[in-house]
Amino acid sequence: MNKKAQMICLMGAVAMGILMTVGWWLLARFVPPPLPGASAADIALMFRENANGIRTGMVLMIAGAGCFMPFIAVISAQMKRMENGPPVLAYTQLLGGSMSVMIILVPILLWTTAAYRPERGDEIIRTLNDLAWFLVAMTYSPAIIQNLSIGMAILGDRNPKRIIPRWVAYMNFWLALLFLPAGLMTYFKTGPFAWNGLLAFWLPLVVFAIWFNIMIYMLYKAIKEQPDA
Repeated sequence: MNKKAQMICLMGAVAMGILMTVGWWLLARFVPPPLPGASAADIALMFRENANGIRTGMVLMIAGAGCFMPFIAVISAQMKRMENGPPVLAYTQLLGGSMSVMIILVPILLWTTAAYRPERGDEIIRTLNDLAWFLVAMTYSPAIIQNLSIGMAILGDRNPKRIIPRWVAYMNFWLALLFLPAGLMTYFKTGPFAWNGLLAFWLPLVVFAIWFNIMIYMLYKAIKEQPDA
């Protein structure tokens, strides 16, 4: 049952990917992101013209964020197999992942609040949108803690056969490093460090998507090869 439960939880990652893509990209049309330097009138118009699309997209994203939690639990379960002593790294990853879920949920509520009353003032809508983008794109520390914990657990694995290959650890370290430029977006409204920029948004998004799919595959293999309880 343990392996079956892990497989079911792992499928939550697939559901998350689909729900987030449809909700954030196709319905809400938040990819590519709105310009940080856009006027309040332009941002408000975006919410007024697509209020129902944004609302529906946010409903799907809330469901997708929920599906992320079982995926985080599977990562921690496999990390516990790697740690010889108390599973500190597994618990650290679990906490970081839980914080990441909240970082996803709160911006969703801010976006749907802006779309809930699109007749409200332009500046209020832009402020809600600003806050949502800062939360989702700038709050990088929980994700970095997750990646560092995963990488350290993989390198510290002393099982006769490694549960996850060493190169996946270095991938996690690189992802943690590539999240850092997002911390500079508070200084910029244009350029690579703005919330729609190459270094603060597009590069982390693409690398996260690669990491996400590789982790799904590696966890699938680890569960399949795990001895029956």
